[in-house]
Amino acid sequence: MTCLLLDIGNSRVKAALDEGGRMAHVHVGDSTPDGLAPWLDACRFAAQQPAQVWVSSVAAAAVNDALGRWARGNGLPAPRFVRTQAQQCGVRCAYADPSRLGVDRWMVVLAAAETRRNTLVVDAGTACTVDAVTADGRHLGGLILPGVQLTRQTLNQRTQFSADDVATDPLPVLGDDTNPAVTLGAVHALLGAIGRVEGGLGWAADCDRLLTGGEAHVLRPHLDATWDHRPNLVLEGLRRVASQGDPQLL
Repeated sequence: MTCLLLDIGNSRVKAALDEGGRMAHVHVGDSTPDGLAPWLDACRFAAQQPAQVWVSSVAAAAVNDALGRWARGNGLPAPRFVRTQAQQCGVRCAYADPSRLGVDRWMVVLAAAETRRNTLVVDAGTACTVDAVTADGRHLGGLILPGVQLTRQTLNQRTQFSADDVATDPLPVLGDDTNPAVTLGAVHALLGAIGRVEGGLGWAADCDRLLTGGEAHVLRPHLDATWDHRPNLVLEGLRRVASQGDPQLL
């Protein structure tokens, strides 16, 4: 059975087809209400006629509504929007109120738990999240930090500096102007937080380390070789939920 998987984030949407456990035709676009349907049409998924449409979305209702209209217009099943659960796929959420944990973050945790090892996972996107899950499926919780671009945008609202791109590979210790100082500060802050969590868990080398997200390329050069870049972790977690056939609709 072919399923259409959609990861709709704050600024991007990523789509793929799950063809019998194999993820294919991964596409990335902007998650805006007006742009979603034309982008999906361009991906030519309608011609594949997937039997199900599974969605992890943190977008506004207008985007989700646009997706529903697109599915109906193309004769596809109604999208199944997943939500965070107290326990799912053998993984127990650390949050007392699971609804407080973003569904995209939960999908990343579910994907990370498939390793069946102690796993540290970093999703470097608009916000950067750091989560830990044990080999026996206990989500320990995590951190949420502003990503590099979000930090730059936030500080630029308070200070008048140019927002020109700043090279971060190699990564200077200090910046010689306000713009690089802000950018480098954001990168150092993220790397420092990741390092603190690594040290605090006490797992040493006995764990897996997974990196995903749109800003993964900024952090990856400065993390050691034990980190595995997995760009489609949200979709991997979504595929895991879909394979169990439990929609957990919003």
